[in-house]
Amino acid sequence: MLFQVALKSAAHLLHYNTMVDNGSSKGLDVVPRLDVSLEAFYSTCDQIELHLKTAIECLNQGASSQRYLPLNVLPTRTEHQPGQEGLLYPQYLATVKAQIQFAKQMHDILIMAVQNLNAME
Repeated sequence: MLFQVALKSAAHLLHYNTMVDNGSSKGLDVVPRLDVSLEAFYSTCDQIELHLKTAIECLNQGASSQRYLPLNVLPTRTEHQPGQEGLLYPQYLATVKAQIQFAKQMHDILIMAVQNLNAME
């Protein structure tokens, strides 16, 4: 849609410039602005790209979640029901806290290693 508007603006601008060059118009008519149309088109393209990147990241996050925590989380339950498999929400929170703590410890270890390497130089 926006690309069509940009092409229409370009066609009008070309026609307008042809009329001015031929002397049949003095240049007083209002002409659609091609730069504004193209700017709106590229802005929309950028937004689409960001949305697609976000969707890809969500899919990757979901795949990682299934890979590293293949159990379903039962967010409304605080006790196991017969026939249901999965983590209770408090168990899920404990698992997430443990993963975050582990990631923080790894981050701290890497920072200490870099500082030790810099101190050796």
